[in-house]
Amino acid sequence: MSTPRPQRTRFAFTDVDHTLLRISTLHHFAEFFFDATGRIPELERNRARMQRLAESGATRETLNIEYYRLWAGIAVAEVETAAGGWHELIRAHQHYRAPVVARLRALAADGVRTVLVSGSFAACLRPIASEMGGAVPAPLLCTELEERDGRYTGAVRRSLIGAAKRTAVETFVAGYPGHDLAGDYGFGDHVSDVAILERVGHPAVVPVDPALEHLARRRGWEVLTDPAA
Repeated sequence: MSTPRPQRTRFAFTDVDHTLLRISTLHHFAEFFFDATGRIPELERNRARMQRLAESGATRETLNIEYYRLWAGIAVAEVETAAGGWHELIRAHQHYRAPVVARLRALAADGVRTVLVSGSFAACLRPIASEMGGAVPAPLLCTELEERDGRYTGAVRRSLIGAAKRTAVETFVAGYPGHDLAGDYGFGDHVSDVAILERVGHPAVVPVDPALEHLARRRGWEVLTDPAA
């Protein structure tokens, strides 16, 4: 009698901002943190700086890197502690996108492991990873910030925007010899997520970006509408 071949691990790679959540974690968490800690003037100055950069034509990758200068000098532990309270707030306000959560929960019940892929940073993503991972937090593929003496320096070690997300996903699955992305799932909301969506066998989009929605419908990808949005 032959021994059954073990099932290979399958993954559901999901973007976070405006896909898994209806909000931008970067902006929503910053508003929460800088208000709670009396640092609103710093946040306002950074907003003005980022607006000037955007108007000058800076790329999404550049904007992502420049944004994190906001956190320079702030203790990592302080941010991580605040993230727990912030996560309770976004749960209470129902900022999770229900159709995406339901789809990921159904896949998890079938043995598909959720992986968060985001240009956001680990401190505010960890509570979300715990929420979506079940007994074990979901793996995080995200922008990595430089730390020194327990504080953020404001520098970025790795930015995860656009094509960099695809590289991170491919590096992640390389740790599973013989893994085939054709059996995996991908979720996104912006045309910059196509780099991942076209690599997996089961892409799905949240119709936030008209360009991505048009591409998804043309290619026959799953479209997850959110009636509450």
